[in-house]
Amino acid sequence: MLGDVRVAGEDLEEKTAALLSDGDQVTIEGKEKRAKVLFLSGSPLKEEIAWGGPVVMNTREELQQAFKELEEGTFIK
Repeated sequence: MLGDVRVAGEDLEEKTAALLSDGDQVTIEGKEKRAKVLFLSGSPLKEEIAWGGPVVMNTREELQQAFKELEEGTFIK
């Protein structure tokens, strides 16, 4: 998100993510003239999460392998 906005009645600063509850509508209001918002919807994956910097995997082992591949230049095949 670029620019401050109000999402579902809550003020959010630029570059902030929000997790919304279940429902069938949401109100997003720009607090600045040119705010940009990326709105995504999906079902929870209900999987383990291992996060390290820019990389998200399911396990610490997968995360370590990903960083090894990043160093070797083979991460994106």
